[in-house]
Amino acid sequence: MTGSALTESLRETLACFGDAGEPRTTTEVADQLDLGRRSTYSRLEQLVEHDRIETKKVGASARVWWRPPSAADRSTSDGEPPPGAKFPVSDVLDDAEIGLFVIDADLEIAQLNETAEQYFGLERERVLGQNKRDLIRDQLAPAVADGTSFADTVLAAYEDNTYIEQFECRVTASENRQTRWLKHQSKPIESGTYAGGRIELYYDITDQKRSERAHRTERALLERVLESSPIGIGIFDADGKVRRVNQRFAEYLGLGGDDPTTYVLGDVPLFDEDGEEIPYAERPAARVLATGESVADQHIQVDSDDGQTRWLSANAEPLDDGVIVTTADITQLKAQAQRLERQHDDLEAELEAVFERIDDAFYALDDDLRFTYVNDRAETLLGHSESELLGRNIWQALSIPDDDPLRDRYETALATQTATSFERYAAPLDIWEIVSVYPSESGLSVYATDITERKRHERQLRERETSLERTTELLEQSQQLASVGAWELDLTDDPPDLHWTDEVYRIFERSADQGVDLEWVLDHLPPKDRDHLNEALDRAIEDGDSYDIENRIITAAGDQRWIRSIGEPVRDDGEIIALRGAAQDITERKEYEQVLERQREQLAALNNLNDVVRSITDEVIDQSTRSEIEQVACERLAEAESYLFAWIGDVDIASQTVTLRTEAGVEGYLDNITISADPDDERSKGPTGRAILDGEIQTTQDIEADSRHDPWRDHIEQYGFRSSAAIPIIYEDTVYGVLNVYADRPNAFEGKERAVISQLGEVIGHAIAATERKRALMSDDVVELQFRIRDIFDVTGADAPADGSIKIDHTVPIENDEFLVYGTVAEDAIESLDGLVDALPHWTAVTYRTTDGMTNFELRLSEPPVLSTLASLGGAVKSAVIDDNGYQMTLHLAPGADIRQVIDAVQTTYPTAELLKHRQTTRPDTTAERVRHVLTDELTDRQRAALDAAYHAGFFEWPRDASGEEIADSLEIAPATFHQHLRRAQKKIFESLLSRPTTA
Repeated sequence: MTGSALTESLRETLACFGDAGEPRTTTEVADQLDLGRRSTYSRLEQLVEHDRIETKKVGASARVWWRPPSAADRSTSDGEPPPGAKFPVSDVLDDAEIGLFVIDADLEIAQLNETAEQYFGLERERVLGQNKRDLIRDQLAPAVADGTSFADTVLAAYEDNTYIEQFECRVTASENRQTRWLKHQSKPIESGTYAGGRIELYYDITDQKRSERAHRTERALLERVLESSPIGIGIFDADGKVRRVNQRFAEYLGLGGDDPTTYVLGDVPLFDEDGEEIPYAERPAARVLATGESVADQHIQVDSDDGQTRWLSANAEPLDDGVIVTTADITQLKAQAQRLERQHDDLEAELEAVFERIDDAFYALDDDLRFTYVNDRAETLLGHSESELLGRNIWQALSIPDDDPLRDRYETALATQTATSFERYAAPLDIWEIVSVYPSESGLSVYATDITERKRHERQLRERETSLERTTELLEQSQQLASVGAWELDLTDDPPDLHWTDEVYRIFERSADQGVDLEWVLDHLPPKDRDHLNEALDRAIEDGDSYDIENRIITAAGDQRWIRSIGEPVRDDGEIIALRGAAQDITERKEYEQVLERQREQLAALNNLNDVVRSITDEVIDQSTRSEIEQVACERLAEAESYLFAWIGDVDIASQTVTLRTEAGVEGYLDNITISADPDDERSKGPTGRAILDGEIQTTQDIEADSRHDPWRDHIEQYGFRSSAAIPIIYEDTVYGVLNVYADRPNAFEGKERAVISQLGEVIGHAIAATERKRALMSDDVVELQFRIRDIFDVTGADAPADGSIKIDHTVPIENDEFLVYGTVAEDAIESLDGLVDALPHWTAVTYRTTDGMTNFELRLSEPPVLSTLASLGGAVKSAVIDDNGYQMTLHLAPGADIRQVIDAVQTTYPTAELLKHRQTTRPDTTAERVRHVLTDELTDRQRAALDAAYHAGFFEWPRDASGEEIADSLEIAPATFHQHLRRAQKKIFESLLSRPTTA
C-alpha cells in the first residue's frame, strides 16, 4: 500500500511523529491527539499498513511506533545488507521479550538471552557454563519471593527430565532488577546439540497480574456498594423478567421465601395513595418501558408479609434493553419522618483474565525467502515437517496468497533491514500468531508464537470488561438515582487510604481528579458532627462496631448538606484491615423533616397561644388595677410551653427610657441595660424601642442573626432565647407600654402566631383603659388640671371676633376617635365659634339649636389631641369656657393616670397654654340626692303617676308589656297627655343624672 493517499485523520496522526526512528507509545500519541486509546491504535495500524510508520511490541502488552528513515538511509545502493551483520539466531534470542535459558545434559547453562539477564539481574559472562542447580540456589531462588518452592519445583524437573513444567513466580526488586511476575515454562530438549538438557522460558505477566488485582479490588468495592445500599434495586429486561434484584427489593415487594429471580413485573399488586390498585400500565417500570421516559418519586403501597402496609418511593430509569427500578421505604416519612434507603446492583461473576500457555516457534529464511531452519514448534505451527520445508520458498510451501499482507511485511523487512513484529490471523492454519521478523545479511529470522488461545481469552476478557462496564454504568446510574455512593478506608496504609466512588465525590462537590483523604473529610464537617464521626470511626476500628449515622458536611463549594453514613469493619484473620460503607445525600429529607418539625412547633405554639390569649382575655376582665392586668398577662405567657419569659415596660417621660413594670419567668432582665424611646438615641433601634415609637409589633426570628440586638448581646446571650416579639400596648392611639415575649425556638413569631400574639397588645390596652375609666368613675378623689390659653383666636389663627362666651357642657365619644361636644353659645359669639371650627383641623362641623331663648350647639371633633388623650386615660372635662379672657379648661383624671401625658398633649396642641392648677381634690357625688330631689320636689303628681304606671306596667320592657294607650286608659287620660307627662318626667330624671361631667 506504499504511496497510497492518506485520509485527513491519518495525516493528523502521522504528524505526531518527529525525527525518523524516534519511538512513541500509543498513549503518548493518544494524549497528543486528545483521542481514545482504541481509536488511536486503529489509526496507527493503518499507518503501518501504508508503510508510513513501523511498530514493535515491548514488554508483555505494550507497543512502540516510529517513523522509519528513507530507503537510501537504511540500505546500500546495491540492496545488499550492511556489512558486519550478526547471525540472526543470536539477534532474535537477545531481542526476544521472553527470558531464555538453554541447559545441556550436564545441567550447565549453554545459553541465556538478555531478557533473562534483565529479569533476574544476571551477568551472562559469569553465568554461562555454570551449573544450573548452583545458579538456582545462589541467585535465582533468592531473587524470587518464594525461593524455596521455586527451587524445589525447578530442580524436580531436572531430576525427572521427561515432562513440561510451568508455574508462576514473583521476582523481587533489587539494585539490578525490577519486581515483576513471571510465568515459567520449561521442557526437555530431545535432539540436537543439547539433547538431554532443558530449555526454560520466562514470560513477563506483571501487567496481567496488576490488571487482575485491579479488577478484583473494583469488583469487591462495587459488590460492597450493592450489599450496603439501603434501597431496593431491580433491573428488568424489556419483557419484565428479572435480570438482577437485591434482597431489599425482594423484601419491599413482600416476595418472602419466593425465589426473587422468578419475579416478573406485575406479579405483586401495587396500590396508589388512595389504596386503589395501580393498573400495570401506570406502574413506574411499565411507564418507562412504554414511553422511554424516566419516572421519579412515584409513591406506592405494598402489602408486606406481616400484614402491614409499606409505603415505597419508586423511581424508574430506561435502559437500552430494559428498565432499572429503585424503591425506598418511606413508611416512616409518611408518619412524619422521611427515610430513604438505596442499594446497588450486584456485580456479575468474577472476570477471568488468565492467559493460557503460550507456545513459541522459530524458523530461518535465506535472502530468497527459502527455509533454512525449522524447529519443532514451527513444524507444528506451520503444519509441515522440517524435511518438507527446507529449501522451499515460503510462499509456495505454505500456499500464501499473493495479496496476503505477510508477503509485503517480509519483503519490506528484508529490503529495509528493519525488524518488525505484528499479530496476524493465519487463515490456512486457522490460528492467530505473533510474528517477529528480524532481517540480516543472509535472510530473515522469524519468531512466531501461537496466540490463538490468548486471543480467545482476550476476546472473552473484552466481553467481560464490556459487561463489567455495563454493570458499572448501571450501578453508577443507581448511585445517581439514589444519591448513594460507596467508600473504603484502607487501614493497612499509614495514614489510612480513603477511596470514594464518583457519587461520593458528587455529594461533596469535589473533583475526582483531586483525590481525597480522611483529614480533608474531617475538615469539612462542623465541629459537633466531626466529633460524632470520629467517635463512630474509633468504635469501628477499635471494637469492630458497625455504625449508621447522620451528620452535616460542608462541600468543597461551601454548601451545607446532610448525609447518612454507613460503615462496617473488614477483617482479615480477625484483624480489622479496612472500613467499607456507603454515603447517601439526605439533604432534601432533612430539610423536609425540619419543615415538618417547624410546622408542628408552630401549630403547637399557635394552639397554646390561643389558649393563653383566651385565658389572659378572660382574666384581665376580672382585674381591678393596671398592675394586676399586666402581671396576669406576663405570668400566663411565661407558664405557656411555647415561651420562656415575658415582661412589660413603659416609658419614663423624663429620661425617655424604658422602665420595667412587671416580669414573669425571669428576674432582673432589664437590670444593667438601657433601652431608649428617644428616636435620636441608638439604643432605640432595637425591637422594644421601635415597637414604642412606631406603634407596631416588632419580631426577631433569629436572635443570633439580628443585628438590632447588638448593643445588648453580651447581656441577652445568657437567657438562651432564639426569637422574640415586642408588642406595643395600645388603645385608641394611646401607647401604655410594650409587652416583650421570648421563645427558645427560631422563627417563633411568624404567620398566624404573629397575628394572634399581636392582639395581646390591644387586649391588654383595652383592659387598662377600661380599668382607668372605671377607677375614674368610681373614685371620689381626682387630679384636677386647670389650663388657660390667652388669645385663643390669635393662637389658632381663627379669623373671627373674640366676642361673647362659648361654654362646653358635655362630651360624648362615638367611634373612630370622634366626639360630639354639647354646649351653649352667646348669640354674639356664634361667629367666633364658626371661626374656630374653620381654623382648627380637628373641629370638623357645628350645628345650632335654640331652645327657651338659649342657643345650644353640637360640635363634631375628629381625632382631637387633648380629648383623645384625656379619654384614653379615663379622664373627663369638668368645664371649658371661651370668652374674652381666653380659653379656660378644667380637666379631671384618676390619681394613678399619666398626668404628664395630658399636660404634654395640651401644651403641644396649644403652645401658649398655661397650667394654672395641678391639685388632687375630692369631688362630691350628689347624683342620688339630685335624683331624690327630682322625684319628690320637681315632678308634678301627674308626671310622677305617669312614670310609676309606665314602669310597673312594663312600658319600658322590650317588647312592651303594655302600650301607651293602655296605660293612658288605666289613668283615664288621653294618650297624648300621658306621653307629655312621661316625656317631661324622663327629661327631669336624665338631667339629674347627667348634669355632672361624664367620662369620655
